[in-house]
Amino acid sequence: MSTIGEAQISKSGLLRRSSGSRSAAILYELWKEGPISRGALAERMNLNLPTVSSVVQDLIKAGDLIEEGFATSTGGRKAQLLDVNPKRGGVAALEFSSRGILSASSDMKGRLHNHVIRPFSPSAGREAAIAAMIEALEDQREFLKQDEGLDLARIGVVVSGLVDEDRGISLKFPRFEDWQDVPLVKIFEEHFKVPVDLGSHVIGTTLAEATFGRFKELHNYLYVHLGPGLGIGMVIDGNVFRGNKATVGEFGHITVDDNGPICYCGNYGCLETVASDWALVAQAEQALREGVQSHIPQHVDDSGAITPMAIFQAAEMGDRLAGNIIDKAGHYLGTALASVVNMLAPEAIIFGGSMAEEGERLIKSIRHTMKRRALEALEKEIQVDLSSFGRQEGVVGAVAISLHTHYCSFAERELPTDKDLDD
Repeated sequence: MSTIGEAQISKSGLLRRSSGSRSAAILYELWKEGPISRGALAERMNLNLPTVSSVVQDLIKAGDLIEEGFATSTGGRKAQLLDVNPKRGGVAALEFSSRGILSASSDMKGRLHNHVIRPFSPSAGREAAIAAMIEALEDQREFLKQDEGLDLARIGVVVSGLVDEDRGISLKFPRFEDWQDVPLVKIFEEHFKVPVDLGSHVIGTTLAEATFGRFKELHNYLYVHLGPGLGIGMVIDGNVFRGNKATVGEFGHITVDDNGPICYCGNYGCLETVASDWALVAQAEQALREGVQSHIPQHVDDSGAITPMAIFQAAEMGDRLAGNIIDKAGHYLGTALASVVNMLAPEAIIFGGSMAEEGERLIKSIRHTMKRRALEALEKEIQVDLSSFGRQEGVVGAVAISLHTHYCSFAERELPTDKDLDD
């Protein structure tokens, strides 16, 4: 019987990161698939039952696993089910994105509670942003203690823009000039004295889908984020593709128009300059200044400013300008996605982000263009759906990154091997 080594853990570890520990592998499997019986666990992990039973017993004594319920009887004695102990501690999750500062709490199984949204503007500056994030996490720590009876065990953070996971640094945040090379992991660990896990927003949301979402049984699919930023997360052969230092998925910086507007990245004609939500707003504002007739201003909020929501609502009411702006963005997005489909042949495409939540017409336009541009044999088999988690996708991603890291890097214990037991 083979042992659990790095290759086998990498197969189940969705971010391909693990200590190689057998206890970590068992905990990870139970976190994702539990509750299951000892026999089913041994079969799934290609281990003999005595080995699994020995490791499980050690983990139960340590409080990391619990026995909970029984499997359906197949004629004999019902098998005891195992699962990770959800009350072993709590996770504070934080998303820092264009939506603002979003936070939530979870137990060690990943069940989410206390979702809170704090609006934030980059104009307040870097130090104000950090202080607001610490305050949000403090509130979650208090909630865990007072309402759930749990001590804070870990913190998971996802941030828009470029992230260096290995060094725990948020490299750049879109359209936030004061935000460069911010050592968030160091700052939060010094303050909270618990492990902190940092990932990019697109990696986090993709991992959330791969761990908890409707398509988690698939092995090759794309998560496409549509909002102020445009990103793609890729699940390839069952693993979330991370690229170099997790700076993967910058879909918005594909060049689609050499003569297009200048992007904040310094390039001309990036996809974000013509198809992100702020690009749609800029196009609407310019058209209205030039005297184009439109009902978009009738759908603005109390601020009086044109918003993506106003454009989508006007399009639903038949406004020609709004519809054309959305269809043009869908054309650009669908053309770019068709190239990705031709390269990767995904089983499914999952759309998330603010424009996906509100933009049914945009999704239809994307699909129409993609159908015309991608290879028919590849495109016609693709499932298309919206994110499993809506506006909570970022904090669910932060929880997924934190618990993934926790269970994959679980400390190696002095546990018996198959050879020890055979002897």
